[in-house]
Amino acid sequence: MGAASITYITTCKGRLEHLRQSLPRVAAQPQVQVIVVDYDCPDGSGQWVKDNFPQVRVVRIDDDPGFLLTRARNAGGQAADTPWLAFFDADILLADDFFRTASENLVSGHYYRADPPSIQTWGSVVCERDIFLKVGGYDPVFRG
Repeated sequence: MGAASITYITTCKGRLEHLRQSLPRVAAQPQVQVIVVDYDCPDGSGQWVKDNFPQVRVVRIDDDPGFLLTRARNAGGQAADTPWLAFFDADILLADDFFRTASENLVSGHYYRADPPSIQTWGSVVCERDIFLKVGGYDPVFRG
């Protein structure tokens, strides 16, 4: 098995129940790096991840009692070291072969979203890490 080409990044603030459903599906897939950003999660998501999925990297943000999705995603993107980044909310359940299929179909210079997008998948995106970093990631002006 080769090295991971995609990093799955999800953020968590009070969504441990969602993470308990989505993370096992992702962590079981080969050739994917996994990062969970624990944004001062009141239900201990980061510790739960460390206890149950030691291969998953936890990035902690513990200096903000609120939640800023752009900051959380940027922290995850900065921590990744694969050519591609896959941002998904903790309540998105991916197919068991999602990352294998995605890896086989990614084309440099493109980014990917759900087609058709729905309210549930609106923020899901797969993009190249180099371009993500070049543009400065998510704009922290966006709130909510």
